[in-house]
Amino acid sequence: MAYEAPNAQHAEDAAVVEIDGKLHSIQSGEERDIPLNRLHLSPNNVRKKHDPSTIPELAAAILAEGGLLNPLAVIPEKIKGSKGDHGVVAGGRRLAALQFLAEHAAVRADVPVRCRVFDAERGVSVSLVENATQEPMHPADQLEAFKRLVDEGRTAGQIAAAYNLTALTVERRLKLARLAPEFLELFRADQIEMGQLQALALADDQDEQRRVWNALPPYKRSPHYITQMLTNDEVSGTSGIALFVGVEAYREAGGAVRADLFTGEEGSFYFQDGALLNRLALEKLEAQAEAVRAAGWKWVEARMSFPYHERSVFGKLVAKRRKPTPQEQEEIDSLKADVAAVRKRLDELDALTACDEETGEEGELTEEQQAESWALSNQLDTLNEISGCMEEALREWGPRQRATSGVVVSFGYAGQIILAEGLVRREDAPQAKQAEGGAGVVSEPPAKVRPEYSANLCANMTAHRTAAVSASLTQQPKVALAALLMTLIVNDKEPWQSSPVKVSFSKNMHQIGNQAAEYEGSRAAGICEGAADWIDALPAHGPTLFAALLGMEPDELIRLLSVFVARAYEVFSNEPARTPGHGYDMAQLIESSLGIDMADWWTPTNERYLCHVPKAKMIEAVTQACGADAAKPIEKMKKGEAIAATAALLDGRRWLPSTLRPYPQGAEPAAQDEAREEDKGQREAETLAEGCEA
Repeated sequence: MAYEAPNAQHAEDAAVVEIDGKLHSIQSGEERDIPLNRLHLSPNNVRKKHDPSTIPELAAAILAEGGLLNPLAVIPEKIKGSKGDHGVVAGGRRLAALQFLAEHAAVRADVPVRCRVFDAERGVSVSLVENATQEPMHPADQLEAFKRLVDEGRTAGQIAAAYNLTALTVERRLKLARLAPEFLELFRADQIEMGQLQALALADDQDEQRRVWNALPPYKRSPHYITQMLTNDEVSGTSGIALFVGVEAYREAGGAVRADLFTGEEGSFYFQDGALLNRLALEKLEAQAEAVRAAGWKWVEARMSFPYHERSVFGKLVAKRRKPTPQEQEEIDSLKADVAAVRKRLDELDALTACDEETGEEGELTEEQQAESWALSNQLDTLNEISGCMEEALREWGPRQRATSGVVVSFGYAGQIILAEGLVRREDAPQAKQAEGGAGVVSEPPAKVRPEYSANLCANMTAHRTAAVSASLTQQPKVALAALLMTLIVNDKEPWQSSPVKVSFSKNMHQIGNQAAEYEGSRAAGICEGAADWIDALPAHGPTLFAALLGMEPDELIRLLSVFVARAYEVFSNEPARTPGHGYDMAQLIESSLGIDMADWWTPTNERYLCHVPKAKMIEAVTQACGADAAKPIEKMKKGEAIAATAALLDGRRWLPSTLRPYPQGAEPAAQDEAREEDKGQREAETLAEGCEA
């Protein structure tokens, strides 16, 4: 569709707008057309940050709608380096989108653009009013808008082309738009999350969506449980067997699938006919096994899986590594040099992000350096994969090895063929040893010993024994507590030992030491180290330890148990927001019962906080703790000076960032500071092209 400037509108009376308690008087300005090549982005535009990746999408939307739906706000202005004589103070993204269209010859460079012209001295006020008062469209409204476009006769492909979106993105939004209406209303009211909607969208039937939602208690309505309930008898498209067979082969055989548009970059499926999937997998394995038999192995088997306990019944031969040819050796040496060069450059880039000990400033990579780092990481993965393939190509099985051993053909978790070669059956072990002179046999299968009782009878009898001990432990809690503690202590001291009490506690101390800056010497470290010394003083030998535990008073046993509970407690997170479903509901109950106030345990020192946050966060902290007047001088300081000043001002103030403040009741998301990054440019409603990305 060709671009046309919008129809002119008459100027309206001046408006008065309140922002942050202050009144701003804004004249409506004069509307007129200005050639695109006479416009530039004004330094007075208060919105300084835009996401460049959204510009092509916005440009496509403007072109699809035939032009701008609202005029740009401009002031007469000339700046160095620009031939334009009008600066855009509101509408910078739209200007960038029009310039993008001009660069790609979609519109003329001098195409007239409808603008509202204001006096130069009003530039900042006009820009502030437009950017501070606009409200982005809610994603639920955008979903329904896409559905209306389809109802009006547009295809998903037409929508994708018009708004510069991928077809999958459009299909995802339409899939969500077709959910039962009550779920979209919950989404609009922020009472349901996008992940939950995506899980419900696995069901096309709205009644099935409602049934699953209502069948789950509120605390179990996570995406995981919703997905599990909808696909309980189905096979995920990301499973090894599904990837091995492939969706096309499965469909050609008449298999039904449930579309999952939100898994991976290209979506996935759930395979609904497990029996058919198994048959196709076995047929494909048999075909592969037939090809392997042609290589001269004594035997070849196709198996759906080949776990360790099945593999352990075979002996194993070792393939010989042949000497590389001169050309192969040259390629290997070149590959090693490439790997070393890539690793060296990655180390150099990592060094740029280190925190300067003198200034306290943490280094940051430029966009170009970040892109280089990602590219080098991908290159290193590729080089390592090539190296593995080259090494595999140098392994050779001799004719005598093939004549006395076999191969099991199976598939892996990524759907790849796995060949377990050189396996020796028990009856073939003597011949394999003789053929290899004993040197090539790594292991032999264990000799079979006829058990005294059958496996079923042993399971029967030991189940009764388990029940008897379980019943007795319920009647003797002190012995039960001692048995639990014996298991935990032995596992702590000698983790290779086994215990009939099948319980284990994780240890948080290593991760705390790695992640908590300045942990050593802290109050918490002293207490935890004292508890660790108590455990270290106990015997490790099971019988001696158990006797010592039985000799303790119940209160002492409980205190000892509390040490292990303390070691197992974890609320580690890489995100500041704390939402239900990740243990924070229970954490809120535990920590409020303990009377935890993190101000007693943590202070915002340089290493713990200040050198890791931008100056704006320091100003925010001082403003909250000391007032805006105290924070104002920090604005003009360099980062090192700002860190020192902030540390001094916050000393003794008991200030905490939102992540360390008490959990909100019901474990709702934490306060907005640190909870999410600054919104990537408020999207304009007329594009209908933002939000809801899966």
